[in-house]
Amino acid sequence: MFRATRRLLAAAPSAVKEAASLRTKLSTGITGIAVHPEPLSALANSYQSTLKVLEAIPASAVYRQSAEAITRERLDVVKRVGADKADEASIEQVEQAIGAGIVEELIMQANDELKLAGKMIEFKAWEDLEEAPAPGQWEPFRVTPSTTTADDLHPN
Repeated sequence: MFRATRRLLAAAPSAVKEAASLRTKLSTGITGIAVHPEPLSALANSYQSTLKVLEAIPASAVYRQSAEAITRERLDVVKRVGADKADEASIEQVEQAIGAGIVEELIMQANDELKLAGKMIEFKAWEDLEEAPAPGQWEPFRVTPSTTTADDLHPN
């Protein structure tokens, strides 16, 4: 029983070294998040997939508009730097330009957004409610001066 475990443990460091060998970075510094061997191409692929999925949502939907804008902006950053480059300087440029964490975190965010877009299509969140809300249901969430600007309070 322990012989098999020893063999697996002996093989693990070499597998980690092989995966990280495409990059010079050995650790993300975040427990549970490994260094991605080709982060920029993975990021570009995820962004492109998200944009394709978002096309199924009506263009008038606020979610589509905001998700599409952010995704296009980030994809442009990756393309500008060069998705085919895997050197640390390019990866660092993307991280700084986007400003939302290290590239491995950006990949996780992009994949989460892709999943959310699929869920939004499934739930059809842009459609009207099937039943009207009960009177006063949204009262606690009313717009108040502390959450708005002066322009919001006096529309002309």
